[in-house]
Amino acid sequence: MASDDSDDNKLEAIGKEMKANPPAILNATRRKFGAARAEKQRKAILLSKGRQAGVKLPSYTPGKMSKGGQ
Repeated sequence: MASDDSDDNKLEAIGKEMKANPPAILNATRRKFGAARAEKQRKAILLSKGRQAGVKLPSYTPGKMSKGGQ
């Protein structure tokens, strides 16, 4: 699909921009809470910027996921 390709391109461009110019909050999070938490935050920022750019991304709500067919 063409829209999937353009969405992938948009996310890739956003990722490259974040790699070249990371948000300052990531360094603060890395120092205070560690690299794993900073990586989760980086992914969240990436997805947020993608949604703002119009990329169609599925939302993830932990409380709404099924738990083994209950």
